Amino acid sequence: MPLHMPAPPSDVPETVQTKLRTLADDSRFSTKALRLAERDQIGISIPHQVFTLGLDEIESGAGLAAARPVGWRYLVTANGNVIASAEITQGPDGTPQPAHFTEGVFVGATATAVQAARALPQLQTAAFELRLLRIPALYLMALWLHSPAADLLVPLAPSPVGREGQIVPPAQLFGELARQARARSAATPHRPDAAEPPTP
Repeated sequence: MPLHMPAPPSDVPETVQTKLRTLADDSRFSTKALRLAERDQIGISIPHQVFTLGLDEIESGAGLAAARPVGWRYLVTANGNVIASAEITQGPDGTPQPAHFTEGVFVGATATAVQAARALPQLQTAAFELRLLRIPALYLMALWLHSPAADLLVPLAPSPVGREGQIVPPAQLFGELARQARARSAATPHRPDAAEPPTP
């Protein structure tokens, strides 16, 4: 079965596209690949909802059920190549906030992992929805393939637990993350939950 790309609220892709056109028209992209891309070749693809977990939740043994949705992310393409990501969050009133764009290390890792995920044998027997899990305090980002019967996690490179691009059972991944979270808390006097998130 094909990997399912969920449909964001209708105003989300419109907001991203509008911001893309505005920045392209004014040549105001802050990242090199987007600045150099031909305006009429830039598009967005592979929508996926972004979820997050905090350090306290990891330490306490919380799993995917505690993950909170925080926004939507797209891969930005130009001439068929993935060159950036676009992420958009929702404000307190539920309206989408202006999109921001990045060309960080997780962009290429996402594209590679999605391509590999499409060929997973698990997709031959069940439909999985593409999500993204982010744990900022531990600098982890992972593809989250969700179905009613099972969840699969694929850490993106670079990963604090290794296993980049490989399926890791959620229990195994969260066990390793909990050990790292406890070690970090013991060594750090202040909670790092407010640390800068990994570049998407």
